[in-house]
This record gives sequence, structure tokens and C-alpha cells, in this order.
Amino acid sequence: MTSQTKNNLLRKLSTNLIILSALISLTSISSCDQNKTTDIKISIHTESPDLLLQWFDNKSDSITQSLLKQPGTQIMAGIVKNTLHDDNPPSFGDALNNFSPNDSLTNDPYGLRLAYLQRDETSVLINKIKMFDFGGEVIARIKAYIPSDYSLNINSNVHFVLTGWKWGDAMVRNVVKENNCYKVTEQGEPVIIMNLSIMTKLYGDDMDMLLKENVSQIMSHELFHLTFEEYKKVSDYWQNNNDTTYIGRLAKVIQNEGIAHFLSNNMKQYLTDNYNSSENLKNREKLTFNQLNDAVKQLVSTELNEQEKYNLLMSANTGNYWNKYGAIAGKFMVYHIENKYGAQAIQESLSKGAYYFLQLYNNVQLDDPSLPKLPKELIDIIKL
Repeated sequence: MTSQTKNNLLRKLSTNLIILSALISLTSISSCDQNKTTDIKISIHTESPDLLLQWFDNKSDSITQSLLKQPGTQIMAGIVKNTLHDDNPPSFGDALNNFSPNDSLTNDPYGLRLAYLQRDETSVLINKIKMFDFGGEVIARIKAYIPSDYSLNINSNVHFVLTGWKWGDAMVRNVVKENNCYKVTEQGEPVIIMNLSIMTKLYGDDMDMLLKENVSQIMSHELFHLTFEEYKKVSDYWQNNNDTTYIGRLAKVIQNEGIAHFLSNNMKQYLTDNYNSSENLKNREKLTFNQLNDAVKQLVSTELNEQEKYNLLMSANTGNYWNKYGAIAGKFMVYHIENKYGAQAIQESLSKGAYYFLQLYNNVQLDDPSLPKLPKELIDIIKL
């Protein structure tokens, strides 16, 4: 065998080894990615509304004590206390003791009067909820948006209630259990709370439609929040990047609430079917971006004090639907990003942060100048 032939064979062997090494590496990566799955389960709890409906018919001490011991009741009461801390609301037990259905003048921070007025509708709805399979469509709506670079195993407890904060039709809160009592805290187990009295008041009298088109859709909204928060706990990016400025917090509201609003109330399908043909939707969008622009200018100015800026930030996702400038602007951004780049781009933004999400929308807007622009202050930040 000549020297040249040996060299050729060595080169071929070396090349084959490199190819084999690459294939092994790719196989390993593929296998690793396949193991990184998100497993989501939903556990439904209706004990609190069941007992409150009984209490409306029979205000016995035994029913009252059972109602006050329920996790859903305690979590609901904790949310009201935390939300209205400046108003120092009475305990839920005191509110029950003093409740009179004909008294419309006494302060009613827990919405007991609404729960009483809606009791016939919520009774029907609760029975339907107990028979409904929430695991399929609710989970499927969010699965395409959850990043796959970490494994998640989530068991989401959903507590239905009939009382609570007047703007809180549904929300995610962290809770801890201490001495058989559930407390709402900054850290703890995330749970979903859904107020059926508000839902039956807002979304119509057809309980079958309300269950499928509203309760189920809103649960997807809240389940997205819960799953995203659990993802943040294991994500290197989110553990190492936490902009706590007012603008940084607003950017996170725009991304997080924007995606959740896009996934609820069948909004994804609605925008897909109607955006291009509806001037009303486009006008709503422009008004929302104008609100966002005004809010950003105020948040970076020195004219507002800290409490005023905090209140302005909170209004980005509370109050009247169309006035939630952060959430609604974000919803439209999600629609345009997905329309151009696909759901994969939204998923990627969850692993790369809120400013990356805004950068995606900015790129879409540069390609289509008919869309509303981001506020200049946000554009300056994402270009850094």
C-alpha cells in the first residue's frame, strides 16, 4: 500500500469519525429534547360554592363553619384582604354574619349580594362543571406556546367560588397551607380561582354555552399564566433576567397578559376571522396603543409619584376590558406575531423574555407600517 493510499484512507476514516460523532451528538440532543415534556393535570374543586348555596338556604352554624374551612373560601377571602388592604374589609365570617340580601347600602367587599342574586344560575352551572372534562381543550390551547427546553410537571388546582374581588372573575394566586389554613402569599403553590357569580352575570344565561365558551376558555387563560410562572422557576433566562423597573414590569404584563388574552374567549379565532375586515377592531387597536403610549410616557416621567405609577401599572391589566392597555395591546401583538412567524415565535419569546417579544412585534410593524407603532421609549430599550 502506497503512502498516498494510506493517507487517503486515514482522511476517509477521520471524516467518517467526525460524521459519526456529529450523528451521535444530534441523536443525544434529540433524545434529550424528547424527554423535555410538559405534563399538565387539572383538579377541580367546587366545595366552597356548594356550601355557600346551602348557606343561602340554611344559615346554620355547621354550614357556616364548614364553608369557612374550605380552601377556596380561605383563598378567596385572602385575595380580597390583599387587594383591599387599605380599606380594611371585615373578615369573611363577619360578612356572612351581617349579610342581608335586601340590604343594598352596606359595603359588600366579598360580593355576597351578587352571589345571592346569581345563585340560581350558578347552581345550574356548578352541576354542569362537575360533569365537564376540562383536561382536553383547556390544556391543548396552551400547549403550543409552552417552551420545551425544560420539563414541567404541573397539577393545577382550580377552586371555583361564588364570592370575591369585584374585578376578579378569574386569577392565579400563590398559596401556602399553615395550621390547616390557606394563606395568599408571594411564594407558594400557584392555584386558579374562578368566580362563577361574576361569570354568570357577565356572559349570559345559556349555561352550556357559558361553560364551553367562557369558563373553559378563561381557564385556559389562567392555566397559561400558571404554567408560564412554573416555567420561569426553572428557566435560566428568567432566573437571571428580572427588570423590576416600571417599564420592565409593564413589558412583562404586555407579553404575559397579551398571550393569555389571545388564548381566552376564543379570541385567537375571532381575530383570525375578523381582523382584516373589521375597521372597529383596528380602531380599538389604535386606541389601545395610544393608551399604551401615554402610559409609557408617564411611567418614565418624573411628574407622577410612586403610588401613581403603581396604580397606572396595575391598570394595564385591571378594570374595563378595553381599558386594560397592556393586556389588550399585547393581545394584538400576539396576533400579528403569530400571523407572520407562527406560534413557534410566541413560544420562543417565552424563553427569551418580554423585550424579545416586543422586538418581534417591532419587526412585524416595520414590515407593515399600517400597524400601530410601539412607544418610542420601548423601541429605544429593545434596540439596546
